[in-house]
Amino acid sequence: MNRSRLADVLRVRRLQERGARGALARTNLAQRMAEEREALLWVELESHGARLGASGDLSSLAVARSAGLLMAERRHQETLDAIGAARIARAEWSAAARRVQGLERLDERLGEIEAFEADRADRNEVDDLVLARRAIARAEES
Repeated sequence: MNRSRLADVLRVRRLQERGARGALARTNLAQRMAEEREALLWVELESHGARLGASGDLSSLAVARSAGLLMAERRHQETLDAIGAARIARAEWSAAARRVQGLERLDERLGEIEAFEADRADRNEVDDLVLARRAIARAEES
């Protein structure tokens, strides 16, 4: 693979990695928000239950607890879904980052090979010049 084609592929892979990083940031934010909403709901349920318990209205307390637990279950499922989405996004970003790193290493190796080949060509050119001068010098001596 030549370096110009590699540069094109690397540019695309970097864009894909940047997109995956952005998706990871969004899913991490969604996860934190879901966790905070769930925690806030539990605080609200506890304070509401304490108020109803203090009033002595047991039937209202039972209804509130039942509704609260259903809502808490839903919020917990939202949190679990957000955690799963964040894990998937992290895996996708990790794979994209590894692809970029691999291509960058390949680019470095190709650069080293090109530098070695250029150095070898320069040395061969110098050798050819030295041999040509020796041949001219021998021809002049004869």
